[in-house]
Amino acid sequence: MDNMNTHTNIETQPSELTRGTNVLAINASPHKDNGNTALILNPFLEGMKRAGAEVSVVYTEDLKIHPCRGDFTCFCRPSGTCIQSDDMDWLMPKVRDADILVFASPLYVDGVTGPMKIFIDRLVPLLQMYIETREGHSRHPPKDTKVRKIVLVSNCGFWEKDNFDPVIRHMRALSKNLNAEFAAALIRPHGTFLKSAPQTGLPYEDILEAAMRAGHQIVKDGVIAEETLAAVSREMLPYDTFIQVSNPMIGKLVERLGREEPVH
Repeated sequence: MDNMNTHTNIETQPSELTRGTNVLAINASPHKDNGNTALILNPFLEGMKRAGAEVSVVYTEDLKIHPCRGDFTCFCRPSGTCIQSDDMDWLMPKVRDADILVFASPLYVDGVTGPMKIFIDRLVPLLQMYIETREGHSRHPPKDTKVRKIVLVSNCGFWEKDNFDPVIRHMRALSKNLNAEFAAALIRPHGTFLKSAPQTGLPYEDILEAAMRAGHQIVKDGVIAEETLAAVSREMLPYDTFIQVSNPMIGKLVERLGREEPVH
């Protein structure tokens, strides 16, 4: 990933309005910074930093978080303290302090990775157990009045952008239930070709620059321009070429990983 540096003219002096914006990014790729998801996430976060945000990144691969047990204790306690003690003990305060939450995950079976879903389930302490009507829908009221922004960053191997529709719907629903604003989705279809672009010669610099620009915009302007989001997810190669090139690559992977080990 070191050879995928970006050079942009994005302003690096934060204003007083953007200085101190608190960002927490959760990278749920098992490959962490070597994964395809990080190719978009990292320049996005760099753009946020250049706009003056304070950015923290955690990797689910490094965390010990138990699945929610449906005990409801965290719902009922004003502190939201869970009966389980794990890495959510120190992570929840960071979640509460965040102005922007970035959920970064490769697409796994039309959704986020398992560790990301466990993390999301453990966000219940942000809410009260009582039920209220909000925007014409029954929801749990938040335990604080802070309205955070939520951004999705996701990557998948398939060519079409509509593969992200289920996970975007999930993030929109999560945002409503957490009394948060769903700010944007930075999606990267056929992401494998982005990672190999420096070797194959496919143009890619504009995609990384757009991801960085998106980070700058969300902090400085509060929104990401539609043309910026479109640039992040733009087509890198025609569909027919995608099929023709992908299957030989997959064949080599199957040959390398598909050998059955004898059962003893």
